[in-house]
Amino acid sequence: MPSPATAPAPALDPAQQMRALRTGAAVCAPDAGVVEVEGPDAEALLQNVLSQDLAGMADGEARRALLLTPKARVVADLRVLRRDATRYLLLTEPAAAAPLAAQLTRFRLAMKAEIHATGHWAPVALVGPDAPAIELPGERVTSELAGLPRVDVLTPTIGLMGSLAAAERAGAARVAEEALEALRVEAGAVRLGHDVDERWMPAEVGLVEEAVSFDKGCFIGQEPVTRLHRRGHANRGPVRLALGRAVEPGTPLLQDGRDVGVVTSVAGPPWLEGVRAIAIARLDLDPAAALAAGGVAARAVT
Repeated sequence: MPSPATAPAPALDPAQQMRALRTGAAVCAPDAGVVEVEGPDAEALLQNVLSQDLAGMADGEARRALLLTPKARVVADLRVLRRDATRYLLLTEPAAAAPLAAQLTRFRLAMKAEIHATGHWAPVALVGPDAPAIELPGERVTSELAGLPRVDVLTPTIGLMGSLAAAERAGAARVAEEALEALRVEAGAVRLGHDVDERWMPAEVGLVEEAVSFDKGCFIGQEPVTRLHRRGHANRGPVRLALGRAVEPGTPLLQDGRDVGVVTSVAGPPWLEGVRAIAIARLDLDPAAALAAGGVAARAVT
């Protein structure tokens, strides 16, 4: 069965793909990592380790969560999907699946739960105003991308191409993963491995509201996350930028010659009309002062 990388290319040009995302329904097969957690103590293990409160989840429900270091640096940004009381699927970035499985195994101790990163599941991403109406077999994880509905349908990998074809028959346009990435960057939505990594605490990348519960009890990294939360705000956060031309991620962001942040994601033509970027930057930027990234003019986009 062909992988997403060898599947036929979308028939639409980049502008048409972006239009499908914004006004209708689009489908692609993004790279992803999946970890299975199964056993009578599966929920208890995840509740003890992850930042999100998983109590009271219904079968088929998904919630966003983080795996943190003891110092509250982000290791994994994931969606926790409850299949039933003893079976969970964790959807994350490909590079995070193995570390996530290893950390959960480390903290399992005497709990009865089997944990392993798996290639058995593959997501079919449906994005756009009409995406929720498209029904495909599999486990559904609902979220948003740039204010648009997103549904990731986890399907057995062997049936991936059939699910893509079924989505197209239902009216979804095939798009490249680069189209989703451009939409993400334009909206300023942070992504693990790009804008989110072990340099930052959750509040510094804008993930506390959706992915952290302060009512659930203990989790790894809870104390520093709570201290920063009680202080009121982080000094840094995601900032959307418009750039004169593309720069490499990792380029310092300067204001009046002062280092105020770092560019973490960049997208532009042919997917967008101009170059857009995300930076993790100081929140006390002077809105009237010019910004520059690697000598390229930049401005904050509100």
